[in-house]
Amino acid sequence: MNYDWNFSIFEAYKSALLSGLWITLKLTILSSIIGTLLSIPLSFLLRKKPFKYIAIPVNDIFRAIPLLVLIYLFYYFPYQQIFGTKPLPEYYCALLALTFTQAVFTADIIRGAIDGVSNNSILAAQSLGFKQSQIWYYVMLPDIVRQILPTLIAFFIGNLKLSSLASVIAVPEILYVAKSAGSQSFRSLEAWILVCIIYVLLVLPFSYVARKLENSKWLKRRS
Repeated sequence: MNYDWNFSIFEAYKSALLSGLWITLKLTILSSIIGTLLSIPLSFLLRKKPFKYIAIPVNDIFRAIPLLVLIYLFYYFPYQQIFGTKPLPEYYCALLALTFTQAVFTADIIRGAIDGVSNNSILAAQSLGFKQSQIWYYVMLPDIVRQILPTLIAFFIGNLKLSSLASVIAVPEILYVAKSAGSQSFRSLEAWILVCIIYVLLVLPFSYVARKLENSKWLKRRS
């Protein structure tokens, strides 16, 4: 029996789908930027005594918690009883969970990149009379950026896809809107195919950029 394909039904949901797409992009962009910024001081705490004895276990605990569980924890947290404030809106619960996940994983990547800077490069800079700040800016920072950039882009792509988990607490991102549209129109298969197409169109450009960076001479060059 032939299936009666019908994607035209989603024309009626065009504005809702565009709104959901915008929320997905906002979740991805904000969590990636804020999480990366938070990861920078955290990465130094992971390396510096005595802070690392607290920072490392806390970081490992958050890395071990699945994102879905983290979303539910922020969603059901008793804000009223503990802080005397209203519960966080669903959007901010998802944003916090995505940001925390980005921060703890990126911090460990940056820590590893700092530890992986060549000692020979640092010694060569010191022999030329570079100050510590100059060593950081001219020697260590370019090397660290070259090491973490492909992985960071991969994490940004991961954040884009993981933002779909916000749908479990009714955040009206693209997956939630498409699922609702599919249920209302009785076209669930077309709705999921539409979601697949949207995510492919969003992710492929970033994947292409990541692949180009991995093969670039600048990225392969070491200080």
